[in-house]
Amino acid sequence: MVQPTRFFVILLCMVTFCLAMAGNASAAVELYNSTITTGDGYQINNFVIDVTDAFPSAESASFYVYNNGNEVDDFLINEGDSYEFDFEDDGTIEVTLISVRSGTLPVVQISIVLSNYLMSDVYESGVIDGGHKYAVFSGTPELKITKTVDKSDLSVGDLVRVTVTVENVGDDKATEVIFQEPQQAKFLLYESFVSQTGQTSVDVGESKTIFVYQLKATEAGTYPLSPTTASFSNTAGLDFPQASSNSPVVIVEAGEDLVNANIEFTTTLDKYTVSRNDDIQGTIKIKNTGDTSATGVTVNIQVPEGLEFNGGSGIETISGVPTIYLESFGVQQEKEFSFTLKAAEVGTYTISTQNSYLFNNGVDAQLQQVSSDSVTNKIFVVKGKYDHLFEQPIYVYLIPLVIIGAVAGWIFHRHKQYKF
Repeated sequence: MVQPTRFFVILLCMVTFCLAMAGNASAAVELYNSTITTGDGYQINNFVIDVTDAFPSAESASFYVYNNGNEVDDFLINEGDSYEFDFEDDGTIEVTLISVRSGTLPVVQISIVLSNYLMSDVYESGVIDGGHKYAVFSGTPELKITKTVDKSDLSVGDLVRVTVTVENVGDDKATEVIFQEPQQAKFLLYESFVSQTGQTSVDVGESKTIFVYQLKATEAGTYPLSPTTASFSNTAGLDFPQASSNSPVVIVEAGEDLVNANIEFTTTLDKYTVSRNDDIQGTIKIKNTGDTSATGVTVNIQVPEGLEFNGGSGIETISGVPTIYLESFGVQQEKEFSFTLKAAEVGTYTISTQNSYLFNNGVDAQLQQVSSDSVTNKIFVVKGKYDHLFEQPIYVYLIPLVIIGAVAGWIFHRHKQYKF
């Protein structure tokens, strides 16, 4: 009689083998299997395979390989033969010549197989009429951010006008551009004239003004203004290092004794790359580093579609928006609020907050209102560890289940024979 423990070990081994086979099913992917006319090509990311000549009588064809428009390889193969060359990272591309046909221009049928490369990293693929000369390659955007002030010497209580511009001096369009303008210590935001919010784009050679605002100086000293930063991608969706502006220096002389509440809002997450359906733990830290108390401190948390807000301490959802509200907030007071997000959909996201508070500066009759926005670093939600299993054809699972069922039935039958 077969022991139950041995039976389950056999089943476990079979299931593990089947899952391993399913996991490796995407190791090699056929990108193309059809015809291409002589003189045309096939593009994969920044690589182009040109069909340079075809010889129907010799049943052969020659090919040139280009990377970013530069020739990197060439080969001649016969029908039924293949040629393999290195692709990006550790990937390889295999070209197989299936047939060559005569015509006004000879036509070849080829198969192109990509191996050891993530399909999610393939951002461009398809036939290019005219070959590599007509391909559009992924370039490198370069953002030059410039911050200027209308005066660098002023007194406490004076206003300084800040202008921030950006120019793309690279060779590709900058997309998904998100600018972040930090709060300036020892200054109050007095008035905002231009404020770039949300995602934007900057074409090659384009210049634009992204922020124009006035600051009121509240304390004597020498202050380099915090730089403006930007995260961005190129037209192929590739992310690039964060760009930063310069930091102009402002010298503030002593004047009227103003007081101010300087509330710092900081949002941090426990992870920025997460699998779908996993949780993200977030913390919002609020601290008053000023010399007077604040009132009506409000933080509105903007959660994008694809992420779900699953509650938090001291956070109330008002009209669908998670909100922190503090009636009063004292000098040097500090509080932290934790919350949980669920990564519901694969994608790239950011969490932004809209912050505001009021305070009395000891000089003006009316309360001073301060508003600001802040944005987290990008959050990348990727497929879960076992998501690929649900993308496989049903026969990948049906065949091992049938085998397992047959084995189990045979073992049960034999068990009854031994029993009687």
